[in-house]
Amino acid sequence: MATILKQLIFHDVLQITLNRPEKRNALSPELVEEFHAELDDIQNNPQIKALIITGAGKAFCAGADLAYLKKLSQFSPEENLQDSRRLAELFQRLYQLPRLTIAMVNGPALAGGCGLATCCDYIFADQENARFGFTEVRIGFVPAIVMNFLQRKIAPNHAYELVLSGKIISAAQAQSIGLINQSFPSEELSSGTYQFLDKLLSQNSFSAMMQTKRLYQQLRETTLAEGVELASRTNAVSRQTADCQKGLQAFLNKEKIVWRT
Repeated sequence: MATILKQLIFHDVLQITLNRPEKRNALSPELVEEFHAELDDIQNNPQIKALIITGAGKAFCAGADLAYLKKLSQFSPEENLQDSRRLAELFQRLYQLPRLTIAMVNGPALAGGCGLATCCDYIFADQENARFGFTEVRIGFVPAIVMNFLQRKIAPNHAYELVLSGKIISAAQAQSIGLINQSFPSEELSSGTYQFLDKLLSQNSFSAMMQTKRLYQQLRETTLAEGVELASRTNAVSRQTADCQKGLQAFLNKEKIVWRT
């Protein structure tokens, strides 16, 4: 059985569903590799402008597969390092993916599952059933990989409290600290997510959004002087894009801009 299912929601929006409901959609080596393959396909398909990630059944993703965790003690140091790097590569690819990314969290998102959601541009959650937590410390693990992305998502004091305590929080608590963007009643989660994406892709230039996403991430890694120079270059390049020319022309002529075709 495939560990990932996919479907087109709109002609330019792909939804992938983690499909291990009997394991609460836990991350296994097979699922990680299928996810990598899906990202390959998305990057090679310019038609896809947005990716939605959700889980089958009652969970979003419960983190690492418990059966797989039992095998880790038998791994050599090099095998553990290679395995960790493969998961880290997946998270980094998702974080930097030149597409809009949304985690549609339908149930618990714990440990690596919470990290997976954190790597997305937006997180929308089920008000009643979604739970969030970096619970690795409870079983002697370190939430090492996910901390890279969490500290780029929320305020340092909140990030530190979550990873050190291992506590599990509700959707309302997650929204209060900025971890998620919005929550919906269970029956409105899908429709609310789809409506948000439809509006975003219709009112904004996809090209400009992706340039903005890339620059925002780059600026976090630079000094002020480097950032100002990088921003100046991006600004200059963006002025020459077809979307910028189209947008300026429509604005000056007081015409409605239609971005989505």
